[in-house]
Amino acid sequence: MKPVNTKNNKIELIDTHCHLDFPEFDVDRKKLVSVVREHGVTDIIIPGVKRSGWRFIRQLSALMEGVHSALGLHPMFVHEHSEQHLHDLELALSVGPLVAVGEIGLDFQEGRADQALQEKFFHHQLHMAKDANLPVIIHSRRAHEDVLKQLRMLNFQNGGVIHAYNGDLNQAKRYEQHGFKLGIGGAITFHRAVKIRAMVQELPLQQIVMETDAPDMAPATCKGPRNTPVHIFDNFKSLCSLRQESALEIATQTTLNARSVFRL
Repeated sequence: MKPVNTKNNKIELIDTHCHLDFPEFDVDRKKLVSVVREHGVTDIIIPGVKRSGWRFIRQLSALMEGVHSALGLHPMFVHEHSEQHLHDLELALSVGPLVAVGEIGLDFQEGRADQALQEKFFHHQLHMAKDANLPVIIHSRRAHEDVLKQLRMLNFQNGGVIHAYNGDLNQAKRYEQHGFKLGIGGAITFHRAVKIRAMVQELPLQQIVMETDAPDMAPATCKGPRNTPVHIFDNFKSLCSLRQESALEIATQTTLNARSVFRL
C-alpha cells in the first residue's frame, strides 16, 4: 500500500515495535525500511522474543540506519526459555548497544497454568534491566495488574513501553508512575474496537508512542497476508482521527516520547 505523504513536511514517526527479524521480511526487508525512512520514519525498534533470534537482530541494527536492538525472552515462548538464556541475556546487556530489554512480560490469554514460570522469567529480566539502567518493552495480555505488581515490587523506574496497550485509564496512570509510555498500533484502525478507541482519545498525548508489531497485528487497511512497517502511516492516520491535536502535534509528541524512553 502507498504511505501517506510525509516526505515534504516536518512529520517524523518512530515505530517502537516491529519484528523486522522475522522470516516474513526476508524477501523485502531492506526495501521496506528504505520506503518508510523516505517518508518520515526515523527509527525502528526490533524487540527480541527468543534467544535464537538475538544475533540476527543485532546484525540488522548494525547494518541498517535507524534500526535499534532490544533483546528479551517473550512470555508466550516460556517453555522454550532456560536458565542459560537468562545468563546469556545478562552477558548481552553488558556488551551493548541495546535500547531496551524486551519483549518481556506476562500473557494469561490462555489461562494461568504457566503463571509461576512466566513470572520467574519476567522478574529476572526486569531485575536485569534495572541493574543495566535500561527501559523495558512489555507484552501484557490479561495481566496488567500482575505486571504493575511486579513493577511495584522492584520499584522499577526505568520506564519503557507497554506494547499494544489495551488496559484502562487508571492502569495507564499507574504505568506512568513507573515511566512507561503506551504502544498504540493497528487495533485502533478497527471501528468495532470501541473500548480502545475511546481510551486512546482520553490518554495524555505525552504517554503515547506509535507501533506496528509487524508482521503481526495488521490494521484494518491491510489487505495482504502480513502487516509491514509501512502500515505505521495507517495507524497514525487513525490516531489523528481520534485526537483533537493536529497531525504535526501528534507526530512531534509521540516521536519525542519514543526518543525520551529509548534515549535515541
